[in-house]
Amino acid sequence: MNTPLRNYQGASAEDRIQGRRQLLLEVAFEAMATEEWRGMSINQLCRLAELNKRYFYESFASLDEIAAAVIDDMSSHLIHIAVTTAAEGVQAGLPNIEVARKVLPAVLSWLLDDERRARVLFGEIAGLPLARENRRRVIKTLAQAVSQYGHEHYKAGGKAYPEAELISSLLMGGTVEAVLNWLDGGIVMSREQFMQDMAVLWNLNGDAVAAMVEKRS
Repeated sequence: MNTPLRNYQGASAEDRIQGRRQLLLEVAFEAMATEEWRGMSINQLCRLAELNKRYFYESFASLDEIAAAVIDDMSSHLIHIAVTTAAEGVQAGLPNIEVARKVLPAVLSWLLDDERRARVLFGEIAGLPLARENRRRVIKTLAQAVSQYGHEHYKAGGKAYPEAELISSLLMGGTVEAVLNWLDGGIVMSREQFMQDMAVLWNLNGDAVAAMVEKRS
């Protein structure tokens, strides 16, 4: 279907398409965070967004595709927070533990300010067949970002260390479970203590792996 390319009320066709796409993503996120996603249809999603059905297909081919886009956008935003915050700490010349105390609270705050973010990113989304696959994909993507930072931070000199992949996977998988467990009340501590303790544990594990690699070299 052809989409008009002329400007309308000052907005270009591209801007209008992007605006409709963003609206659909926001409505999909709201539904994915609740039981409402179970049995969701494209027609129903478009009604919730107050958009004609044809506007769904200008950006997405299916519900699975829009669900994956929601998760991709959220994971990209999470990685951006982690990378930019870490870069700020490194530029400021902070020691490892202080970098961790900047990065972990920034990342965890974004997840915990609206707990639906953590549940959509890492939980089992009702009615979404690809939930487990998406969860693995998100954790793998985040772990790769952590591993890359670790290689740069500990000055690996371009050499790839499998230990970095190991600890990154361990930390990301453990962090996901810890966040969900804390949200469910299984870890009884304040939000502030939870974030600070996570930072300490990340730093301890990072330093331990760096020491292990150095010893093996």
